[in-house]
Amino acid sequence: MKNLLEDFPAVDKAAWVAKVEKDLKGKPLKDLFWHLGENLEVAPFYHPEDMQGQATAPLLAGRRGNDWEIGEYINVYKAPSNANIELLEGLKGGVQAPLFRLFQPLDEDRLRQLLDGVAPEMVTLNFSEHYTEKQPSRLFSLLQNWYQEKGIAGTEANFTIDFDPILDFTTPPIEQLADLIRTCAAEWPGVCSLQINAKTFHGGPEQTVEELALTMAKGAEYLALLTETGLDAAVINQHMQFGIAISKSYFVEIAKFRALRLLWSNVLKGYGVKGKQPFVVGHFSQESQDEDPNGNIIRASTQAMSAVIGGVDRLYVLPSNRGQQKPDTSFSRRIARNLQHLLKMESHLDQVIDPGAGSYYIEKLTRQIAVQAWARFREMDQSRVFE
Repeated sequence: MKNLLEDFPAVDKAAWVAKVEKDLKGKPLKDLFWHLGENLEVAPFYHPEDMQGQATAPLLAGRRGNDWEIGEYINVYKAPSNANIELLEGLKGGVQAPLFRLFQPLDEDRLRQLLDGVAPEMVTLNFSEHYTEKQPSRLFSLLQNWYQEKGIAGTEANFTIDFDPILDFTTPPIEQLADLIRTCAAEWPGVCSLQINAKTFHGGPEQTVEELALTMAKGAEYLALLTETGLDAAVINQHMQFGIAISKSYFVEIAKFRALRLLWSNVLKGYGVKGKQPFVVGHFSQESQDEDPNGNIIRASTQAMSAVIGGVDRLYVLPSNRGQQKPDTSFSRRIARNLQHLLKMESHLDQVIDPGAGSYYIEKLTRQIAVQAWARFREMDQSRVFE
């Protein structure tokens, strides 16, 4: 079979630049450069010559695909039965990983009300506590009992608890966290009991390097503290996840998620762990939403695509009326869910392990962000910013 590319001569970068400058009619090409922070300059296009011989192999590291879990927020206030109605509606609409935002502690009866009608073997249940006296160990015990009541063995259970003690507690209960991870490793291998909540580090695309550096510093601090208790770094990584905010900047967000995977793999190598990926959960940043629901719906497609192309493992798309500070509606939740279905069933973005691989622009931006974030992280690591 003839190689069609042979009919087209190669074009070097100088020829491309000359063409661009001609079209700019005297305007300097530098005017099209974008500055992300003080030290990161992004060109309007990249060419193979910009890669300087660097390999552009896909970021695989054990990944078998690019599938992700479709998430949905479920707010749980006084009446769990109300949240259960939204939950069942979401599950029927294709939600795979509901996130219960708890504003009051649960007990056994309230948990049963909340999860009434749920088939635990079909979903990943996620919980975050939004009250002063957080008790992740108690919540863990309640969930253990519920799964056992449902006849689900610990080896088959899938749930997560947003336990991030470094910033959530005055005196971080690291030993409690270590005990939870040991229990998970021994009896509940599919359960995640630690979340590196990096959403608070998000400051927009101009702060991407700092955001990733702080994320790595926080994750590295957990590895240091937990390995001191005798836990293996590979075990810790298996039972943790990163919560990352998604802004409006399409290419920057793709590169950010890809750089995160490179950076964390590098941190793990320092502990002798190779070929492992972080589990990454994407959340739309609140500041990416405005008061126009229609505009939010349109923007959500590119936000979600940036996370998916970047390799997110679970994704939460905000309902389009969230920027109006109003309660979610059945319609706004359905549209948020359906967007993810479209990305899978029509765009097939779950079929390619690293969709961004081979794009010179994305590859170059990924490496620029990763190199600078790693340098900044090493500065932070020396000062132990989370100590």
